[in-house]
Amino acid sequence: MRERYARAEALHVSREAALVHRASLTPVWEDGSFWYRVNTADGPACYRVFPETGERVPIDDPSGEPAPPPELTGVATSPGGRYAVTVEGGNLLVNGEPVTGDGEPDHRYAQPSDQGGLPIVALQAGMRVPPLVVWAPDGRRFATLRVDQRHVPLLTMTQSCPPGGGPRPLAHTLRYEMPGDPLPTFQQMIFDAETGARVDVAVEPLPFTHDAPHAVGRVWWEDDDTLWTLYATRGQRAARLYRIDARTGAAEVVLEEQAETFMPSAATIVEPPLVRTRGEEVLWYSARSGWGHLYLYAGGELRNAVTGGEWLVRDVLRVDWDAREVLFVSGGHGSDPYHRRLCRADLDGGGVTVLTPEDADHQVFVSPDGRWVVDTHAAPGTPPVTVLRDAGGAVVAELERADLSRLEKAGWRAPEPFTVKAADGETDLHGLLYLPGDFDPGERYPVLDSIYNGPQITRQLRTSLRGFTIDPYLLDPAGGAPMFAQLGLAVVVLDGRGTPYRSKAFQDVSYGDPAGTAGLDDHVAAIRQLAAERPYLDLSRVGIIGHSAGGAAALNAALRHPEFFTAAVASAGDHDHSGYYAIWGETYQGPPPRDYAAGSPLPLAGELRAKLLLLFGEMDDNCHPGLSLRVVDALVAADRDFEMLMVPNAAHGYGAAEPHVLRRQWDFLVRHLIGAQPPAGYRIAPASVGATS
Repeated sequence: MRERYARAEALHVSREAALVHRASLTPVWEDGSFWYRVNTADGPACYRVFPETGERVPIDDPSGEPAPPPELTGVATSPGGRYAVTVEGGNLLVNGEPVTGDGEPDHRYAQPSDQGGLPIVALQAGMRVPPLVVWAPDGRRFATLRVDQRHVPLLTMTQSCPPGGGPRPLAHTLRYEMPGDPLPTFQQMIFDAETGARVDVAVEPLPFTHDAPHAVGRVWWEDDDTLWTLYATRGQRAARLYRIDARTGAAEVVLEEQAETFMPSAATIVEPPLVRTRGEEVLWYSARSGWGHLYLYAGGELRNAVTGGEWLVRDVLRVDWDAREVLFVSGGHGSDPYHRRLCRADLDGGGVTVLTPEDADHQVFVSPDGRWVVDTHAAPGTPPVTVLRDAGGAVVAELERADLSRLEKAGWRAPEPFTVKAADGETDLHGLLYLPGDFDPGERYPVLDSIYNGPQITRQLRTSLRGFTIDPYLLDPAGGAPMFAQLGLAVVVLDGRGTPYRSKAFQDVSYGDPAGTAGLDDHVAAIRQLAAERPYLDLSRVGIIGHSAGGAAALNAALRHPEFFTAAVASAGDHDHSGYYAIWGETYQGPPPRDYAAGSPLPLAGELRAKLLLLFGEMDDNCHPGLSLRVVDALVAADRDFEMLMVPNAAHGYGAAEPHVLRRQWDFLVRHLIGAQPPAGYRIAPASVGATS
């Protein structure tokens, strides 16, 4: 097993820079050209591209010394850099001069609620939450908010091993709203950074939870005098669009739409809203047809549907109001519903054109003038290719073709896409199967279900986040499936019913079902179907592993399907929704009053038959340790055997303890799925794994 551990470590996501080359890039647009940086076998390289000719030339890195991010400085700087906004003691300062004086820690300006700011994570990482401000086009005025969380109940956490040593644990408190609790509220105001003049928005304090609207793209300026706010009511039941006169603070509701379950303003509730405005016209996102589509309103009245069909809009990239067209990203225009395509639609209902013909997932960037598109497309078994396209979708030049030679030499094997039926026998499900690099079809392999059952995001999401590529077709940063496969496992990644990026009906299967039982049933049905066609899959040895919502799913699967799963690793799970974030329970079970303890795994503790490893961080201010310790309490009361590791000082990721935590997971799976003994004394190098979560 020592050799297998070494192979697995070689495919840890932290090795991506050494193994994956020319696979992803982000263009930086400038007048008449753009440049990009790409990782190569010889290190980072930069190129400038002239779209008119398709010419691509190597250049020195033009970015210079990067400025410290706002998360480290705690400063929000205006366009042009003339004004710097900071927060001290709950009060706003502009260029060091106070513009408010009545702020206090739990009734503060330009700061998120504790749930949105994760104060313990920020403290441990040495971060300062930057002020939540949205600058007007003139770069002088800014919109912000004042959050009141004085009435929100406290959550107390104990830090047993505080930095610096000492035997006395420390207590930390934060405001943490659970389902049914009083929620924080916010009020909006507009400041003139030059004079300090203030205009209060004439809207009563609005309750919210988790993410303040200024932090997630729900507040924007149309011009120097017009501000828009998209507000989600409690439980995300309705979306309400306010237009605000920035000169007076007067506000009017232009649009509002409600839903029977929850009302999305994008394909998921964690993505920026797909709503755009100009004058009296509003481009509005809704799943009213059963699929997420765009609608054009004028003067508050519906004019026409812009898109439609059994597919959905995933992103809005650019709206050209004068040319009457919108560039957007769709999902469902190919053989795999999770693959994205670039499309163009007529704002006035004249139809949709798909601009990227390849049956693959397309990560696209559009130039500010809408004339050019940089498109990186890939599929399982098809390495990423990046091309420059014109506005009609025609390829102007190939920019990069991924070099995976070192990845393949390290033992990586491309995942195999599959399609199976859900437990209802009718609905198609799509997933990926990862096999060891030395796979032998004559052998028998234990199965590991790498789960994230949402319902707010998918497990096989391919995207780019803050310059970091999340690609399940390569090293799978979300779950490390190729790494686990190298231990000698067949790893399944699947998105069952109740998760997003499909129809509204597909997503709503999980509404009112906090345990995601239909999705778990789908995972069992899918693995059985895979094994029926692949005799090398051993159904007598099936494990499941997940983190956060995936950790909760792993525990629920072991308890609800004791006849199927023989081992489970449940990491940092939100195991009991009655004690977790209000946004979670109230969005997917409905606003109060509700029985948010319904679906809790705690009453099922006596059903545990599988080997179970519970993992969590003592300082996790997301899925707080009480959620896991309540599981421990129930298992002890039921007299069930299990393994547990609580990591001191760790938050929702395990930080410096990650190598140890990962090795413990490997050891557990080797013992209880593979049926072998872990190699004695094996240590995963911190330099290889780093402080990933």
